[in-house]
Amino acid sequence: MQHSFRNILLVSAVLAVSATPSFAEDKKAEAVKEKNPITELEAATNNLMKDMDDNQLLQFRAIEQSYRTIKAVEDVQASVTRAVESCGKENPELKDDMSTRLRTWRDSIRPTMKEAYKKLDKMVLLQSFSRPSVVRNYLKMFDEAVLYRNMGIKAVPVTEKDACLALKKSMDKSEKTLSDLLTQTLSLDAPLKTKKPVDNEPIEQ
Repeated sequence: MQHSFRNILLVSAVLAVSATPSFAEDKKAEAVKEKNPITELEAATNNLMKDMDDNQLLQFRAIEQSYRTIKAVEDVQASVTRAVESCGKENPELKDDMSTRLRTWRDSIRPTMKEAYKKLDKMVLLQSFSRPSVVRNYLKMFDEAVLYRNMGIKAVPVTEKDACLALKKSMDKSEKTLSDLLTQTLSLDAPLKTKKPVDNEPIEQ
C-alpha cells in the first residue's frame, strides 16, 4: 500500500492531463452525436482552429497545454484534500497532523499556481487568433466538459491508517514535483514569446 501511494500525486497529475478533453482533437468521421459539453467543446475547437495560421496554432497549443496542466494540478490538490479529510474522519489521531501538513503543502504550491495563472492570462491577452473574451469563454467550455466527463466517476475514500501515512509522506515529494510541472510546462522562468521569429530571433513580450 505504501508503494502505491508513494507516486499517487504524480500519477494523478499525469492521468488528469491525459484524460481531459483535448482542445485540438482531430475532427472525427461525421456521425450523429448526442449534444453535450464534450461534443460542444469539439465543435467550438474546430470552429476556432479553422482559420489559424501556423503561428496561431502554436499559440493555441501553448494555451491548451498550460490550462490543462493547471487544471491537472488543481485536480490533484482536490483529491489530496478529500483524502486527508477521509483519513481524519476514520483516524482521529492523525487528523491534526495531516490537516497541518495539507495546509503547508497547499501554501507551498500556491505561489507557483498564482504565477501560472498570471502567465496564462498574459498568453490569452497576447494571442492573435481571437478576442481574449472568446478564448476565456472557450476555457470555461473546457471546464464544463471535464465536469460532465467526471459525473460518472466515483471517488474511493482513503481510510486505512497505513495508506494515510503514505499519503502524508508523498506530499513531501509532490510539493516540488507539482511546482516543477507548472514551471516547466508554462516556462514560468522564461519570458513569454508570442510573435513570429525575425531573423531567427524570437520576439520577447
